Amino acid sequence: MDDVDIWLAQVLSHEDADSEFGRVRAYRKCVRYAEEQLFDDHRCNLFLLRAAERLGQPPMAIDVVHHLVPLPDKARAMFYYSEEEGPVLVGNKHALRYFSKLLGELAKSRLPGENVILEEGVAPFLGDSYGLTIYCENEAWFDAVEEGTEEEYVGQWETELHGRIVSSEEIAAFQLSGPVPTSLAISPQKIYKVTGLAEFRADGQIPRKPYRQELNQVRVVSFVDDDGHQVQLGLDLEDPDVTFYYSWHLDQLAGA
Repeated sequence: MDDVDIWLAQVLSHEDADSEFGRVRAYRKCVRYAEEQLFDDHRCNLFLLRAAERLGQPPMAIDVVHHLVPLPDKARAMFYYSEEEGPVLVGNKHALRYFSKLLGELAKSRLPGENVILEEGVAPFLGDSYGLTIYCENEAWFDAVEEGTEEEYVGQWETELHGRIVSSEEIAAFQLSGPVPTSLAISPQKIYKVTGLAEFRADGQIPRKPYRQELNQVRVVSFVDDDGHQVQLGLDLEDPDVTFYYSWHLDQLAGA
């Protein structure tokens, strides 16, 4: 077990990850830990990725390199394209030393694809200057470039990553612990198997369990109510009164 797994075990030791809400809350705790304890550690984003894989959450990243390399006040630079010279990067000594330190720290990255974003119009860039994004990639990526298959390589990596992260689309059942919508024949504490899952549309006629005004985490679940009717209900993935189950949870419950 390496340091990252030890940190994960410590942070998650008292967290309940049996529901979607519990996993979201646990991952937020991991993000807070990373922001407070690992913001200047090159293992930070590896920690966040492993936590995301374990908890089935979209991975977040922290800009470790910028935390390690402060921008000098006197740094001045321009990045532009010249028809005679092609892409041109110009900087004073303070900016060039800054770029050098950025590249040195980025080279220590523990994750392929980690990057530094230097935004257009933001120091050290002045005037009519482009922004610049610098990536640190592994040898497999460059081998794919030589073979002309870099898009396939990236696509395969993303597919494998998404496969390791359980998405909301794989929700198999839900349970309400608080008040239930009166318009539907459903009961609190009862587990309902999900027969369909879809995005929620605010202009539709589907009822929604109240939780908050934002709708970006609301999904429409289809299920059979207590009267045997196929119905739909909008549920917020982060609602603490809703417990979501995946198929492996149902297998465990059946075994018990």
